[in-house]
Amino acid sequence: MKKLSIPFLITLLVAACGASRPVENPASETGFQDLREGNTDFAFELFGRLCQDAGEDNVMFSPFCISSALGMAWAGARGETEEGMAEVLGFGESQPAVHSGFSRLFGLISREDTDSGDEGITLNIANALWVDGNYPLLDDYTNLVSEYYGAEARNMDFEGDPDAERLVINSWVEEKTEDRIKDLLGPGSVTTATRVVLTSAVYFLGNWRFQFNPDLTRDGVFTTLSGDEVTVPFMSRTMDIPFYRGNGFRAVAMQYSDLQSRMIILFPDGDFNQFQQDLDPEMLEEVVEGLGVREVAVVMPPFEFDTDYSLTTVLGEMGMGDAFDPSRADFSGFTGERDLFITAVVHKAFVKVDETGTEAAAATGVIMATTAMPSDPPELFLLDRPFVFLIIDDRSDTVLFMGRVTDPSL
Repeated sequence: MKKLSIPFLITLLVAACGASRPVENPASETGFQDLREGNTDFAFELFGRLCQDAGEDNVMFSPFCISSALGMAWAGARGETEEGMAEVLGFGESQPAVHSGFSRLFGLISREDTDSGDEGITLNIANALWVDGNYPLLDDYTNLVSEYYGAEARNMDFEGDPDAERLVINSWVEEKTEDRIKDLLGPGSVTTATRVVLTSAVYFLGNWRFQFNPDLTRDGVFTTLSGDEVTVPFMSRTMDIPFYRGNGFRAVAMQYSDLQSRMIILFPDGDFNQFQQDLDPEMLEEVVEGLGVREVAVVMPPFEFDTDYSLTTVLGEMGMGDAFDPSRADFSGFTGERDLFITAVVHKAFVKVDETGTEAAAATGVIMATTAMPSDPPELFLLDRPFVFLIIDDRSDTVLFMGRVTDPSL
């Protein structure tokens, strides 16, 4: 009798966490750098595809959160499934090096810093492994995700009462995100055929190093991607911050109070769609290397929005099709049997930027300073048209959040 394939639900979410930090393991500098570069390549590739699908809407996601969760799934992948996932995610050929690299990233990124002034920042990561109690996984697999990803394993009764277990996972998500992410798993997403749910979570809360004065916030006009004009608040401050003028765009890096995280904002001078198509990791590297401190008058709208993505189709189009095909998927590293495939990859994100700082599910920020030039007049950085933002962790050189603001009134 032909063996039935068991659906394998991977859930990616954005969340706060209270889990303990994973065990940090040594990774070669070459392998660690390859992982960071691969994560960045994946971030920009996925950003471009999400923007294509988003039409004129705002976009925001956590590439690090997605890579982390799929890294746990990749730990159980074998053969062509393993190769296809590695190609899409930018992983190297060596599983031990990648998992060790992730462990090192978690150790660098996770922190609760209250010693840097202005209450510091909070930047936490959590992973979890939800398994049906009648579906035993290999010890090698559970030990790997526990040691390298800090994933807490929980026994579930997916076969007996899948909807009740779905609510348990959603409740965990709400708790970890300070109620920012609700109903991550929709009705019907967890069924009696579900055997494994993987969750990865990142939470960021940080104050600006140089905060905006709310009394100076004034209404202004923002031209959306569709060309419509909307009236929104604009906050403003003149400050000495890293600035870069590139070919057809400008960029600033706004520090958070820990001085180890920053938001980089990229603002094109001309057509936003063309700029978005040209955006790649090399442009980010150009910006980071070219930033120099000068006096800048930053005028930008505060914004707050959340996003909700089903990534199954886009990841399949990027080259992970085998992972979603029950006839071709090979996740035998989970149990020793080829009886798993991915049925859904779900991702939610939240970001709030205002005068005091940033709250985001999965986020990073970076600062960079050279020699200021006080004799020059302030550079006006008026963000009254669509712009791109990245939140980067400087200690690990990792893009935690990436998005675009096309209409801050939404």
